[in-house]
Amino acid sequence: MEAKTKPWLALSLFLLATNCMQQCVHGESQVPCMFVLGDSLSDNGNNNNLQTNASSNYRPYGIDYPTGPTGRFTNGKNIIDFISEYLGFTEPIPPNANTSGSDILKGANYASGAAGILFKSGKHLGDNIHLGEQIRNHRATITKIVRRLGGSGRAREYLKKCLYYVNIGSNDYINNYFLPQFYPTSRTYTLERYTDILIKQYSDDIKKLHRSGARKFAIVGLGLIGCTPNAISRRGTNGEVCVAELNNAAFLFSNKLKSQVDQFKNTFPDSKFSFVNSTAGALDESLGFTVANVPCCPTRPDGQCVENGTPCQNRNAHVFYDEYHVSSAACNFIAMGSVSQFQNLVELPHHPTTFPPLVLFLEMACETKSWLVMFLVFLVANCMQHCVHGVSQVPCLFIFGDSMSDSGNNNELPTTSKSNFRPYGIDFPLGPTGRYTNGRTEIDIITQFLGFEKFIPPFANTSGSDILKGVNYASGGSGIRNETGWHYGAAIGLGLQLANHRVIVSEIATKLGSPDLARQYLEKCLYYVNIGSNDYMGNYFLPPFYPTSTIYTIEEFTQVLIEELSLNLQALHDIGARKYALAGLGLIGCTPGMVSAHGTNGSCAEEQNLAAFNFNNKLKARVDQFNNDFYYANSKFIFINTQALAIELRDKYGFPVPETPCCLPGLTGECVPDQEPCYNRNDYVFFDAFHPTEQWNLLNALTSYNSTTNSAFTYPMDIKHLVDHEIKMELELTNESTSQLSATE
Repeated sequence: MEAKTKPWLALSLFLLATNCMQQCVHGESQVPCMFVLGDSLSDNGNNNNLQTNASSNYRPYGIDYPTGPTGRFTNGKNIIDFISEYLGFTEPIPPNANTSGSDILKGANYASGAAGILFKSGKHLGDNIHLGEQIRNHRATITKIVRRLGGSGRAREYLKKCLYYVNIGSNDYINNYFLPQFYPTSRTYTLERYTDILIKQYSDDIKKLHRSGARKFAIVGLGLIGCTPNAISRRGTNGEVCVAELNNAAFLFSNKLKSQVDQFKNTFPDSKFSFVNSTAGALDESLGFTVANVPCCPTRPDGQCVENGTPCQNRNAHVFYDEYHVSSAACNFIAMGSVSQFQNLVELPHHPTTFPPLVLFLEMACETKSWLVMFLVFLVANCMQHCVHGVSQVPCLFIFGDSMSDSGNNNELPTTSKSNFRPYGIDFPLGPTGRYTNGRTEIDIITQFLGFEKFIPPFANTSGSDILKGVNYASGGSGIRNETGWHYGAAIGLGLQLANHRVIVSEIATKLGSPDLARQYLEKCLYYVNIGSNDYMGNYFLPPFYPTSTIYTIEEFTQVLIEELSLNLQALHDIGARKYALAGLGLIGCTPGMVSAHGTNGSCAEEQNLAAFNFNNKLKARVDQFNNDFYYANSKFIFINTQALAIELRDKYGFPVPETPCCLPGLTGECVPDQEPCYNRNDYVFFDAFHPTEQWNLLNALTSYNSTTNSAFTYPMDIKHLVDHEIKMELELTNESTSQLSATE
């Protein structure tokens, strides 16, 4: 690499190091905690127990580290070790793989060698933990922090003070796009298109971190990946100093990432962002690095150090320790330069000589982000404010329904209607669980809005769960009628779900000591019912399997469904249910599966949509009847107009990919097992041929819970006001009883 003197860098690094060390002597870190996401530049042990060649828990790695080889891909401390020291942490941030005995309130390091933004990047080397999975690991850490601090509100207040350092993306090029012998991406996408895909996924992941409470972000651009010894020796430079093709890709990525970071400031005004311009390629003789592109250790064919090989003696003179990773001395300088670029995040003391004006300090430009994303972010934040004290708004939630709500009840049934395999659950913290989507279902999100700290467990697996919090009885493929969905195999229809609920009610009575105490308790719970789609899609409109269309007209069949649903709701009322949220049917004729089977020229199947429309009208009328019939029993029913909301979302909000499944669907319309889904899942309405993505579920859940912006979607109120209504009624009854008591004294 070309040697040029950079006096501003040398001066800023010196002053920064002096200032940081002065802060450390007081034993106070400048942020209470730091969470690290990234690849081998930050990994400090997460790959040690993975089945992968991308590991470094052997000598000569760690030869200069106090405890020897730890899984750091360098001879001593890595970049994140130095950053944490300069921020005042007295101990290194522990790897997520080994936080036992560590104070997780100080943070965790989730970085994984060879990992990328995309799931497949680096996988030719073996296992790694890509960015999405690192974020899922962070959610598990948050759960522990909530317990430690005594509530989600306290945890959220604490987490927004932490620093989130994200340094990832190199492997998506050097261990994916530019390895055509292992990956097809360079044949599938132009470099520009591939980079856009990376930035979109990166952006979605940052938004997930924000939703989890992150507010201070240091986002690092790519270094000169074309200047590594591996790149130069394997690819050649055509007379240039470095491999221009790789560096151009890194420049393209970093420029787009910086633009995305610029947008985040306006999108998230409650947060702080800094883009960190990596200085790995700027280390030269002026800083004491006399060996620029030769590794310090003897290397294997894959570019890492030979196990127990003897490294160079002058390690502080080498930029690179192996063919990819910089030496600890280089890490030190990179760390100091990085911290100088995110001083706005950590509120370093304002000292006149702390940073000279020539230091690269990037202020984010204000660019308008789509109002849809703004709506999502702020409404989610508003809804979550109800949960900050860690107390749910109802003591329990019971869920009845089909695959839109199923969370695992079909896993062990003899049926083809299952989803306990990838790519289902790819964005869910626990992976595939039996949810028919990439992440959370609509009722999962509503559960969070209601303040529950855990998702409601499926009836099939309540072992170890607190059934007093509720149970999910929903079953994929099921319907109001018992025979619905049985062409797939077994299904748990609404009547059987109600029978399962009676079992749980009996157990609750045993727990609480008597049936009367159980009834008093159950009257405070919320009952969510979302079922009926399969009675059309998986019954009436499947004449090869079911005779219903030859027995009933569509109007007669709809009335039969409403009457049977009503009987089940009355049975629920008899065993204590008082608060009902009844979801109508969506645009069932616009699912890719129904369009393929019944549509015309790729358009929606209007006969199916009309059937759902008529069902909804009858259900809404029945809600009025129930509210009148059960008024004196202090019961309340609400109707969620799922179809009207779907039309609104489809026509006005807009999704870039509204009609195509994100995953590859099989013959039944469900995802083909273990096939990679689309990268840009938030752009899709449908995850498979029948079920929506988490992003669509989020929009529906937001409106079902709080539809104050448009009351046409919930009738006569939304879930939030249903809960508030019951609380107010209970308070009024309490006040009335108190007044009567006072009058008799």
